Amino acid sequence: MPVKTKMKIGMALLMGLMVGSISAQDSASKKLTADEIFPTDRVLDVQITVDPMDWDTIRFQKRGFFEALKESRRFAPPDHPYTYVEASVSIDGIEFPQVAIRKKGFIGSENSTRPSLKIKLNHLDKEGQIDGLTNLTFNNNQQDESLISQVMGYGLFRATGSPVPRCAFAKLTVNGQNLGIYAHVERIHRPLLKRTFGNDDGVLFEGTVVDFNPEWEESFEHKLGPEEVGRNKIRQLIEVLAKPDENIETAIGELVDLDSFYTFWAMESLISFWDGYSGNRNNFFVYLNPETDKFHFIPWGADSVFEKYSPIRNDRSDPVSVKTQGLIAYRLYQLESGRRRYEKTLRNIIERYWDKTALIAETERIEDLVKPYLAETTASELSKEAKGWIEWLRNTSTKERAETLSSEEFKELPAETQKAIKALIITLTLMKKVSSSKRSVHHRLVSIGSFLYPEKE
Repeated sequence: MPVKTKMKIGMALLMGLMVGSISAQDSASKKLTADEIFPTDRVLDVQITVDPMDWDTIRFQKRGFFEALKESRRFAPPDHPYTYVEASVSIDGIEFPQVAIRKKGFIGSENSTRPSLKIKLNHLDKEGQIDGLTNLTFNNNQQDESLISQVMGYGLFRATGSPVPRCAFAKLTVNGQNLGIYAHVERIHRPLLKRTFGNDDGVLFEGTVVDFNPEWEESFEHKLGPEEVGRNKIRQLIEVLAKPDENIETAIGELVDLDSFYTFWAMESLISFWDGYSGNRNNFFVYLNPETDKFHFIPWGADSVFEKYSPIRNDRSDPVSVKTQGLIAYRLYQLESGRRRYEKTLRNIIERYWDKTALIAETERIEDLVKPYLAETTASELSKEAKGWIEWLRNTSTKERAETLSSEEFKELPAETQKAIKALIITLTLMKKVSSSKRSVHHRLVSIGSFLYPEKE
């Protein structure tokens, strides 16, 4: 090889190494902000690298239905069956080389192919965080096929002044495999409390299929703050709710911030949050705010809103304008004063925040935002053989598809071809569900106000 050619190659390699070094330094020196990881106008790129055996371990972990809902949970929250494994993650090109990931979810979001995930940034690197956020939550949208519920649901709560987590979209890739669009939801912890309440030294509990029933005070999962102070307050609320007191609204108001609760309750009903506190005694946090010495409710798990009926209980005869499964909501709604206050709150929300034209426009904006990511892998990029598999799989039943994907014939295909086929089948299925679910959401958005304002429909 001529000397000049060798010199050119050597210089090219040196320049490549220098550019790579500079890029690595830029990536290491740049810090993400909370605003950057909860964008409204783009989709985050989250790439996870994890040992394949560890990945299999966490994705096949599961929570048994009967184990999760056994009677003994009233004495303590159910155990978490999910374990952390070490991994590295890149968020929009910024590397976090020492993190941990685990599966998340109660029952409804269980999935071994596309599990919901938690990422712990300070697992090994104790300084790992983004603006104080040490844990990131990525929901697989299994109960949010429209991909609209969480972003819009939390947005409507926020518009009314309720404390809620931020929410954005993220494309997740694990070991090079595209898992599709996830909802990135802010963890309910100190940064959120500080931002929404102005303090973070109160007591925080999570409620998962629990209520303020006698002898159930230990079922609430303690998250932050002096636990016994919070437990005592929960016991007081349980005692108040158990009494047939005509002045119960006043008594509840000594322990629960009623202005914020009525707003929280009315919004849950308005967006038909069937799996929230008032609809199913589930998916909520309560924060004992030291400034008011009262509980404030925070919505969580809003992947099941904009649905007319509950899929797990027969509520077709219930009024569409109010949900009263939660004990506090139920006791208040038995009072004429409670019903009047609830209706006033609901009317105020509809008058001020329920612009159906703007809301439908928002569904269109979200669709435009996420659709390119759903169609990222196209059939034209695949071999003729792969196209044949896809055409067959997309037209089979769910059972036949599962059997085909686990067949020996399919396993004999090249690994990359298998990955591409599985990814595209997920994409095609999800795109179909998004279109169908979005139509349902549109119907809900248009019709939701008719029970109060029929003349406007």
